[in-house]
Amino acid sequence: MKLNIIKQEKNPFLQREEFMIEISSDSVPSESEVISEFKKDETLTVIKKINTNFGRQVFLTEIVVYDNIEAKEKIETIPQKVRKKMEADKKAEKEAEKKKAEEEAKAAKEASEKTEEPKEEEKSE
Repeated sequence: MKLNIIKQEKNPFLQREEFMIEISSDSVPSESEVISEFKKDETLTVIKKINTNFGRQVFLTEIVVYDNIEAKEKIETIPQKVRKKMEADKKAEKEAEKKKAEEEAKAAKEASEKTEEPKEEEKSE
C-alpha cells in the first residue's frame, strides 16, 4: 500500500487537520489498515470516506486528524444504530451485574443458614 497526500488543510475552527490522500493498493484497504499506514494518532484520526473507481487500484480517501479528544467528541457523532447497540450492551451489562450480585447474596444467605442450622440442632438435643 502506497500513500500519496494530495491535499492537506488546517481547520482551526474545528480543531483538526484535513487530508485528501491517494492510496495505491491491489485491494480496497480497510479503515484500520489506512489509519495504521497513515501513522497519526489512532484515537484522533477519523476516515470520512474511501472512494474507488471500477477497475483501478487507486483509492481517494478523506481523513481528518483532530488536535485533541475533546474536539473529536464534540464534532463527530455516533450513528443512531451504533448508539442504540451501545446502550443495549450497557443495559445488558448492568442486568448481568445485578443478577450476579443477587446470586452472591443468595449464596451468602444460604451459607449463613447452613452454619446456623447445626447450632439449632445441638440446642434441641
